[in-house]
Amino acid sequence: MVMKWNSRLICLFLLILGFHTSAQSQETTWSNWKKERVEELTKEDGWLNLIGLLWLDPSKPYFNQITSDSLALSESMNETTIGKFVIQEDSVWFDFNEKTDRSNSALVYPLEYGKGGGAYYSHWKWTVIERGGKNGVRLRDLEHPALKNFQELPYYDYDSRFQVQAFFEPKFNQTVLIPNVLGQLIEWKVMGYLSFELEGIKQSLMVLDELGKFFVIFSDETNGHETYPTGRYLYVDYPNASGWTTIDFNYAYNPPCAFSSFATCPIPPKENRMNLEILAGEKSPEGH
Repeated sequence: MVMKWNSRLICLFLLILGFHTSAQSQETTWSNWKKERVEELTKEDGWLNLIGLLWLDPSKPYFNQITSDSLALSESMNETTIGKFVIQEDSVWFDFNEKTDRSNSALVYPLEYGKGGGAYYSHWKWTVIERGGKNGVRLRDLEHPALKNFQELPYYDYDSRFQVQAFFEPKFNQTVLIPNVLGQLIEWKVMGYLSFELEGIKQSLMVLDELGKFFVIFSDETNGHETYPTGRYLYVDYPNASGWTTIDFNYAYNPPCAFSSFATCPIPPKENRMNLEILAGEKSPEGH
């Protein structure tokens, strides 16, 4: 009898130890993710140093230094011209003025995601993006004070209630037009829908393709109060062979527009506007 009870106590101890270890591992993973968020925001191609978005006009290809802190496009070259944008059918290049210390052309569009690139001059860097059939010059200040003064992001405490199992229903050859904050309609590939239950309420979220990942743009009842007004973003793992995956809202994060007025953030489609509070993930950043 004593041996039987000892066996039960050992099993209970191992169960508690396993649960504690799993919780510790989960907390470590989440903490590392929060550190990576800071690195993502403060890196050279992050969002804190973004200071301008100028829409390219073929009739105004010249880039001029107006002051030590501002650049502008113009129709003709003058003594302040840094160089000229050359717009080709499938790319955009920047040719530096011979008066600068740059002698080469720089590819500014398209750029491979996460691989850097672009044109540099003084404390600036610029690349070109395409939105709604228009090309925009994305300008960065590599010495922006926000990079030094950045504080940690505010978060809800990790809450396992907002880690839910979801069933994925794939969709094939389906696209959707999603508006961004500029009012432009951007076509996205729809991967499918995730169905799950949260706080006793059945929910469904549209899943988009973002660089080969499952991407969800959603809003909830915390928006405009504790979280960013237009909604938040979330990546989700691919489902298993049975079609099940995990949605962990503790990893929900702010769109770039929470940090810069020069971002072109997509807003949640009507299918992803949730009628409950998601008290998990990033809150609205302070001071932005």
